Amino acid sequence: MRRRIGRRDLLKIGAASAVAAALSGCEFPRPWVHLEPYVRPPEEQVAGVGTWYASTCRQCPAGCGIIVRVLNGRAVKIEGNPQHPLNEGKLCPRGQAGLQDLYNPDRLQGPVRQAERGSRRYQAITWEQAIDDLRAGLSRAGSSLVVWADHTISGHLLDLFERLTAALGAPPPVVFDLYTALSGYAALSAADALLFGQARLPAYGMEEADVVLSFGAGFLSTWLSTTHYGVAFGSFRQRPLDRRGYLVQFEPRSGLEAAKADFWVRLRPGSEAPVAQAIARLIADGGVGPADRVSRARAWAPAVDPEAISSASGVPIDDLRRLAGTFATAARPLAIPGGALTGHGDAVAQAAAVQVLNVIAGGAGVGIAPGPPAEGLVAPVAAPYGRVQRLVERMRAGQVGALLVWGAANPAYALPPALGFVDGLKQVPLVVSFRPIVDETALWADLVLPDRTYLEAWGYGVVEPSFGVPVVNSQQPVVQPLYNTRATGDVLLEVAKGIPAAAAALPWPDELSFLRERIAALPPGVFGGVGEEVEWARFLQHGFWQPRPGPGALQAPEARPQPVVVPAPSFQGAAGDYPFFLYIHMPVLLSDGRGADKPWLVGSPDPMTTLMWQTCAEIETNTAIRLGVTYGDVVRIMSPYGQVEAPVYVLNSVRPDTIAMATGLGHSALGRFASQEAEGPNPMALVGPAADASGTSMAWANIRVRVERTGRRVALAKFEDTRGSYGGFINQAFADQYL
Repeated sequence: MRRRIGRRDLLKIGAASAVAAALSGCEFPRPWVHLEPYVRPPEEQVAGVGTWYASTCRQCPAGCGIIVRVLNGRAVKIEGNPQHPLNEGKLCPRGQAGLQDLYNPDRLQGPVRQAERGSRRYQAITWEQAIDDLRAGLSRAGSSLVVWADHTISGHLLDLFERLTAALGAPPPVVFDLYTALSGYAALSAADALLFGQARLPAYGMEEADVVLSFGAGFLSTWLSTTHYGVAFGSFRQRPLDRRGYLVQFEPRSGLEAAKADFWVRLRPGSEAPVAQAIARLIADGGVGPADRVSRARAWAPAVDPEAISSASGVPIDDLRRLAGTFATAARPLAIPGGALTGHGDAVAQAAAVQVLNVIAGGAGVGIAPGPPAEGLVAPVAAPYGRVQRLVERMRAGQVGALLVWGAANPAYALPPALGFVDGLKQVPLVVSFRPIVDETALWADLVLPDRTYLEAWGYGVVEPSFGVPVVNSQQPVVQPLYNTRATGDVLLEVAKGIPAAAAALPWPDELSFLRERIAALPPGVFGGVGEEVEWARFLQHGFWQPRPGPGALQAPEARPQPVVVPAPSFQGAAGDYPFFLYIHMPVLLSDGRGADKPWLVGSPDPMTTLMWQTCAEIETNTAIRLGVTYGDVVRIMSPYGQVEAPVYVLNSVRPDTIAMATGLGHSALGRFASQEAEGPNPMALVGPAADASGTSMAWANIRVRVERTGRRVALAKFEDTRGSYGGFINQAFADQYL
């Protein structure tokens, strides 16, 4: 019979539990949580009811519009802005993870000084001390000041930096980061200048195309405006079967684009541009397609041998002939140059070789961004790699008096170690980082003056590439600043007051006054409104300005026939010593490494491998068998410039002669998630210091490597079993250990 507990017994049990809790509390301190009520909410907010603010995503340079849900003073959700013409309400995983920039536990909560560079011992200082130190350093540096920023910088802040450097007689800011370098921003702009006379990024109307030849373009992952192209790709595919778009992807390792392609051409690394020229030559020689296209092909196609290119690239000549016919006879064909073909040889010529196919097709569906739509607005332009090389040489020679680094550029991580950037940093008297979290570059900084995150800050951005209609984005604080941080624009204006040469060039009381003055120069836009106050309110309310509804039709400017000479592929490292090609790619979640401090991104399965918290050396199955390695075996990968160690991931969708590696990890800083929790090498350690033949791009895509076993193994953090979703053999021809 069960015993019933009476009221007296229940009180005894409760008293005993209270005593036990008190005793345990004496031994183990209780982690108290302080709840602070939202006692002074903004007028437009109601407790418990979410408020949405329009702003701009800064997780990559594309400039997607976002709306942020704020509940009781806290930002709790980021979504795409459904009104924005670029992303039409959609948003990639990196954009949605932007909340973890705001709430990252490793954010700096105020300015700090590092007594000894590289010591990781930071001393908190006041903003008054920080501004005094910065002002003194800039006064000493004068014309030897250098500013380095990444491509997500707000237009008004870049403008202030430009005015500061001009006032001191210093060169304009260097805008360079790994994301734009691997995507080929500088080379793509230079190729458009060569063909069309406009040094702007290209835009492609994929939604209207019926055939797309993509030469390594990661348009669904990390290339230019990926969210826009994701929406456009949906339109490209969502048609009746007889009019469904046909996609061909040329690349040695299958990414998202090759996985979704109708035909994946697994060509040899470095042969993308020659294959494009072979297709142009076959159109000219075959006379297939409309007469005007054949005529343009004969004017533009170089005198190359398609048979020889077929042999060198590994693409069968019959496939080249078929693709040439498909492209020439399509109603609206497109050719897209990706980032990999700008990483070796002559990057400008190779990007132009692919663009020539669009010229042959008539230029429909290809646009060139028009640039800022009003005088006084500023847009970042990716610096050529040759300028970066010369800057590092100046640093190493002691010719740079101060270096200011803003944003996620992180050159100490992004640049090849063989270039010697860190050695150059040691010769610079004053190094200042404005990043809200300590990264590899901030490890060597004297001062870290944390800027506010983009969810706490003001700004604007000229969208590039834009698609037929110019767009200027607004950026506004959606929450109060969490910590004792300051907007870098306000810091610069305060510093300038004490430097006579800069005071006259930067007379504004604060950055918001300067920003509003810049935006007031915009002509009336699609949202109407009369008067500066109303136009400013509409700009913030909708999150962007545009002169008319968009996107619009794309048509390339007229191009005059000229020779585009593509040199034969050459590689760094002798084939006998380094038998494999190195293929570096940016994953959709981690991109160039700026996503590594966000556990939502690092801990999410990669779409192609389902790996989490790790990056690996991706090796084809037969190659893995020959090397005697399998999943989780740690191998040493060596190039002529360095070496890294990485676990093996056996991947059938990569060429047997190629070792593929993702960027994003291999951090020694950037917070606990990037430097302690995540595991994986930084493949930039294998890249040399050289530029391509044009001096525009880093030569990162023509590296040879060799692989050695280390005898160690690690467990792989993988969403799926290595034998497949169903736990059985994927291919009965191989032993279980390789599946």
